[in-house]
Amino acid sequence: MTQRLLLLLCCSLLSFASMGQLVAARPIARTDSAILAKTFPLLALFEAKPALRQALRASPELQRLAQRQSRRSAPLLAQAAVPLRRYVDSLAWQPREIRQVGQLLQQAYVSNAAFRAGVGPLFARPSRYPRYAGQPDTTALRLAWQDATAGINRILRVYLASAKPHYPAIDSTSFRRGDAGLAPQLRQQLPAKASKTAAFYNLPLQAALGALRLNGRDEAARYEPLTGGLNAAPTAALARTDWARYPYTVLLVPGSGPEQPGVALDSAGAQRCRLAAARYRAGQAPFIVVSGGHVHPFRTPVCEAVEMKKYMVEHLGVPAAAVFIEPHARHTTTNLRNTARLLEAAKFPAGRPMLIVTDAAQSRYILGMAERCRRELGYVPYRDLERISDTENRCYPIPEAGQPDPFDPLDP
Repeated sequence: MTQRLLLLLCCSLLSFASMGQLVAARPIARTDSAILAKTFPLLALFEAKPALRQALRASPELQRLAQRQSRRSAPLLAQAAVPLRRYVDSLAWQPREIRQVGQLLQQAYVSNAAFRAGVGPLFARPSRYPRYAGQPDTTALRLAWQDATAGINRILRVYLASAKPHYPAIDSTSFRRGDAGLAPQLRQQLPAKASKTAAFYNLPLQAALGALRLNGRDEAARYEPLTGGLNAAPTAALARTDWARYPYTVLLVPGSGPEQPGVALDSAGAQRCRLAAARYRAGQAPFIVVSGGHVHPFRTPVCEAVEMKKYMVEHLGVPAAAVFIEPHARHTTTNLRNTARLLEAAKFPAGRPMLIVTDAAQSRYILGMAERCRRELGYVPYRDLERISDTENRCYPIPEAGQPDPFDPLDP
C-alpha cells in the first residue's frame, strides 16, 4: 500500500466530533448540484430551465454532436479493460467541438427569444461571470461555454488520467496512475445508454462529476449555503452593525494548514488568530473572516477555517457571531478571492476596505502576490493593496472575484 493510501486511511479514521468535522454526508444529487452551480453556472442554468433544455434538444446540430461523442466513447466504455487515457480522450471536449457549440449557442441566443430570455439573467448584474460583464451577451455566452468545457476536461484529465494539477501534493487524484479498478467504477457512475432527453453535454459532465465522486473530492459542495451553519449568527448580526464606527469591514485571517495528520491547528494559524483578535478588540472591524479549506495534508478531514473559528471563540473569547468562516480557500490567492465572494454573498456594504492580518512573513508575501494571481487565476482579485504594518495589509475586494475558476474544481 502506498504512503498516500496509508495517509488516506489514517485521515478517514480521525474523529469528526469537534467543530473541525467534515460536513455530514449529503445525497449525491445534492452534492453534484452544488458542484455544478459553483463550477459551471452556465450548465447549471441549462439544467434548471426547461425552456433552455427544450431549445438545446431542438437543435439537430447539437444532437448530432452528442451522438458522435457517445459513439466515440461507447466502444471503450464496453471494454472489460480500458486504458484510462484513451477513455478520457474520448470523453473530453475537442477544440473543434468547443468552437462549434459556442457558435450554435450564439445562434440560439440571437434567433430564439425564449433561449435569450432564459440565458440573459446569467450575465446581468450581478453577473455570475463578472469578468465578462463588459462583453456582449453572445460573447459572454461563448466564453462561459469555453470555461465549462475547460473545467470538464480538467477534471477528466486530473481525476481519471492522473494529470498533474497546480498543486499535486494536495489536489491530485486519490488513485494510482493507470489503476485498473478505476474504469469499472466509473462505468457504474454513467448511464448504460444515452437518453433521448439528456442534454448534449451530459456524458462528459456526468463523467467529470463521477470522477470527483470516486476521488472523494467534494470540497466545493461542503458548507453550502455559506451564509448558514457556522456563518448563520454573524450573517444575522450584519443588520445590527453600525459601519461608521469601523475603518474596515472585516479582518481577514488566512489559514495555515498543519502538515501532520491529526493536528487541527498549528502554531502559525494560532498566532494569526491572536493577532486578529487583538485588532478586533481594538475596534478595527466588527467581524473577522478566517479563511482556509481542507488543504494539508492530502485529503485532510480538518478545515482550517473551522478550526480557527473554534480557537478564536473557545480560547481567545471572540464572540461566535463576530467570526465568519470561509472554508474553501486552498491557497493564499484564494484566501483573498473567496473572502471577496463571502462579503458579496452576505451583503456586506460595498466599496469599503478589508484588513488582512497575518504573520510578518506571509504579510510580505501577499504584497508581492499579484503576479501569482495573474498566472493562476488570470487576474488579481483585489485592488489597492497597501502595507499598514509588518503584519497588516489593506485592500479592497472587487466584483471580478466572483468569476468561477474552471481549472480548480475543489474551489472553483
